[in-house]
Amino acid sequence: MLDQDTQSQWVQAMPVRPTPEDFDDYRAYLRAMIKFLKSTQPHFSYRYFSRMAGFSSPNFLKLVAEGQRNLSERSISKFARGLGLDPKEQDLFADLVRLDQARSDRERNQAYQRLRRRSREKHPRARLEEMYFRVQSMWYSQPIRELTHSADFKEDPSWIARRLTPTIRPAEAQRAVEMMVEVGLLGRNGDGRLVATESPFAAGVRVRALANRNCQRAMLDRAREAVDQPGDALIRSHVVALDGDAWKEVRERIQRFEAELLEFARTRSENPVPDAHLDAYHIGVDAFPLSRVKDA
Repeated sequence: MLDQDTQSQWVQAMPVRPTPEDFDDYRAYLRAMIKFLKSTQPHFSYRYFSRMAGFSSPNFLKLVAEGQRNLSERSISKFARGLGLDPKEQDLFADLVRLDQARSDRERNQAYQRLRRRSREKHPRARLEEMYFRVQSMWYSQPIRELTHSADFKEDPSWIARRLTPTIRPAEAQRAVEMMVEVGLLGRNGDGRLVATESPFAAGVRVRALANRNCQRAMLDRAREAVDQPGDALIRSHVVALDGDAWKEVRERIQRFEAELLEFARTRSENPVPDAHLDAYHIGVDAFPLSRVKDA
């Protein structure tokens, strides 16, 4: 029998079986599982997987893991069988696939919520990620964060709620502030005042992208409301005909202008004129196709 120290070293050296709960990218999960299975099951290979899963292609697993092929709903159960997943892992894996490949963000949001419900109790980080996702999906969290740059900012939920347009409930303002503090988007300076900070928390790329699109849709709702309201809103759009090269040039010019404008705005908000009154503004530039060349 091995002595205790040797046993401890042997256990520590054993590879840890990946779980879908630790991923937001199903291809990354597949790559981790392939590595684990190859190190713990000498007989495992891409061909062996295809035989067990019921695929005719001997390297289908490799193609999917490397992003060269996608998974269909029908293929999910086959992958679960080939990888030896238990029922819970299969459900988690299915939602990971949907988070990546769903046809709409509505389906992606549903898949993400199911993933977090299953893992929040087991993984404390899951709760933090879910909170980050929720606060970044809110249209009013960013305006509140920007208002902290103003000298007259008041950490009063009623004041914050009234300051926003459209107004929100004080309870919503309070909860947004609490969540931003917890995930690190707001902090306190030496005087105890709320200030905007850069969150050290890094949610997965797909989670951040989904939250950003949720927020963009909410901002578009605010833009629709602004069209009907006279005032400072500047909303313009133009329809033009362009060839492919010109469309690429338009996109690149917009991106350069966006970067320049944001740098100017950030410099002014982070270094305001003393006692300046600041408000939160939404600055959006969009360009998208209204027609498509038919496939040949």
